[in-house]
Amino acid sequence: MPRAAARCSRSISSRSEPTREYRIKHPNPTPSLRIGLAMPRCSQHGGDAVLHRTQGVGASEIDLATRFAQLFACSEAVAAELAGAAMLRRCPQGATVVHQGERLGRVLVLLEGHVRAAMVTLDGRVLQIAEHHPGDIFGGVDPGREQASDCTATMASQIASFATADFYALAERHACVGLVLAKTMVRQFGALSQLVSARLTLSANGRVHAELLRLARAQDGRWIRPLPVLSDLALRVQTARETVSRAVSALERRGIVQRHEDGLEIVAPARLEALIV
Repeated sequence: MPRAAARCSRSISSRSEPTREYRIKHPNPTPSLRIGLAMPRCSQHGGDAVLHRTQGVGASEIDLATRFAQLFACSEAVAAELAGAAMLRRCPQGATVVHQGERLGRVLVLLEGHVRAAMVTLDGRVLQIAEHHPGDIFGGVDPGREQASDCTATMASQIASFATADFYALAERHACVGLVLAKTMVRQFGALSQLVSARLTLSANGRVHAELLRLARAQDGRWIRPLPVLSDLALRVQTARETVSRAVSALERRGIVQRHEDGLEIVAPARLEALIV
């Protein structure tokens, strides 16, 4: 295996990591379960310690019905129906939510946290293809198709899991559910189209500049808080960390951006935009 491919395989594939043990407390007053895992992973079965229905959940647990009412802008009755069909998954940081290549028969709705979707190419490169935020729907939307990427929780996350058939039945009965599903798919398709377009039309430096501007515009237009991690930027724009470091340093020397302890300031947004080529 080429050295680069081996490196990517070690960082993404759970099979190449040494097995570790994690102690997970069950919501019921029973002894802890000891689970041998290659990497932290969210379970997909109702009997497991990290996956359970809302009944019997402690007071500190998320209120599914209330959360669904917010995410789907639906009535209490519809939210209760959604909660009755959902299973709650608690995923620690670094947990694998979905494996590339698996067939998944459950639709996932991110309630809290952040999930990154990245695929490993045939030559061993890692390409980030999506980021999922609270309210996003992903997973087994098409259960007959293999998953195109690994989905990994970048922070502690909570996910509602539905059997695909049950979720589609809910979408058919309730327009609010179908509308959120349609909007999510359109948004994800648009983000993927922008990613492909940038990869085909922009240089590596141009992609770095475009991503910095996008991150700033997602906040107040002039600040990126907290200070972005260079390796994360490199994964987003599909280039090497060293390329990102050189690009950001060049922007600093030209006075276009300025680093602070709490974030990166875009001093001259117009000049930064002009460099997106």
